[in-house]
Formats: sequence, structure tokens, C-alpha cells
Amino acid sequence: MLQVTVRFFGPAADLAELPERNYALETETSLGALAGTIASDYPRLASAMGVRLAVNHRYVPLNHILADGDEVAVIPPVSGG
Repeated sequence: MLQVTVRFFGPAADLAELPERNYALETETSLGALAGTIASDYPRLASAMGVRLAVNHRYVPLNHILADGDEVAVIPPVSGG
């Protein structure tokens, strides 16, 4: 088993109704598998368009394999001008 901290930022924290949550995952769990778990746990967040995920401050593909102690950020869409 490995431990991963998921942090929710901005409107994602509002939709999840908490700023962070710890997950105990099987080894060899991908970011995509965790994304599916998050979507299942937080349906309001799952329906939000454009949410991005980062691992340890880097955007990585959904097939990225998570490691013990990783921090996953759930980042809402951002815009600027």
C-alpha cells in the first residue's frame, strides 16, 4: 500500500467540500485510476469541466504511476489576460 495526499484548489475545494484528503492505494496505481476514484467520491467535482491534475507540482499523463508520499493537486481551470 502507498499513501497519497490529494489537495483541492480554488473551486475544486468548494466542490469537494474539503481542502485535502489522504488516499491509501495499491502499489502500481496510476494517476488515471486515482482520478476515477476521486470522480466517484466527489460527483460534483467530476462534472466540472477542465480540471487538471498534477503530481508533485508537475503535470503528468494519466498513465503516470503514483509513488508513496506523492502529492496530487486537483487544479480548476484558470484563465488570464
